[in-house]
Amino acid sequence: MNYRTLLIISLLILFVGIAGIMFLPSGDETPAQQVAEQVEPEKKVEEKLILVAQLKRDVNKGRLLQAEDYALNEMTVTVDSPLVSNDVRDLAINNSLQGFLVAENLVSGSFISPKTLLSPNDPGFYTASLNPNQEVAYRVYIRPEDAYILTTVSGGDYVSVFNQQIASDSRNSNERKNLIKVAPRVLVLQSKTFPLPKTDDDEGNVRKPDDGFSSEQEYVGFIALKVTGAQAKNFYSLDKDSKLVVLPAENTSQYIDSRGTFIRKLRGL
Repeated sequence: MNYRTLLIISLLILFVGIAGIMFLPSGDETPAQQVAEQVEPEKKVEEKLILVAQLKRDVNKGRLLQAEDYALNEMTVTVDSPLVSNDVRDLAINNSLQGFLVAENLVSGSFISPKTLLSPNDPGFYTASLNPNQEVAYRVYIRPEDAYILTTVSGGDYVSVFNQQIASDSRNSNERKNLIKVAPRVLVLQSKTFPLPKTDDDEGNVRKPDDGFSSEQEYVGFIALKVTGAQAKNFYSLDKDSKLVVLPAENTSQYIDSRGTFIRKLRGL
């Protein structure tokens, strides 16, 4: 072995020795501390529980959502997840989006974003729901005795409109009420219940009638209908003593029980 080889080996040994001295841990640190310094602690990502609505079918712009159009599901995601923008929890009423207007075409399988929906209480709801050249929103105001309709008919349902007239019975002096159909199938845009008035009893407590509505109220709410100009003209031309009655359309899955309450039949039953 010549002196050049020995020189190279000596230099390598010297370099390794110096490097080892430079990277020696200080005597004050324990092995556990040394490992902790080398491993960066994992940051905990904040999570959020959201409610999403996924479409079961294609939905066109201008449609009023129905329960069969979508499925609601809760899921936990990180706060920075793109799915957070599809959270509809603040919109859903009793876990339902029925009657909300779809503002753009949506495809089956996609998530519904709040930005693509218009609430029935939105100022632009009626404008977006109607063809201004052919259609109008006509309100049928509901009296206390017909209040059941407000809790059973929602936006997107179809109803028939009847004119209730008073006719004399030739066989006796009593009068009877007849129903004459004036619109066979009309889309409901909105079902709106007015705030309940409060009354105080003798002890100063808030008291509500048994049926939930005050007998002193002339109207307890309204049903807004999507009608053509001709239909609206027909409604306005009725006798001033006539009363418009709203009932489910004949080909819907609703019927009235013996108490006058609407019941929605389950599909397949």
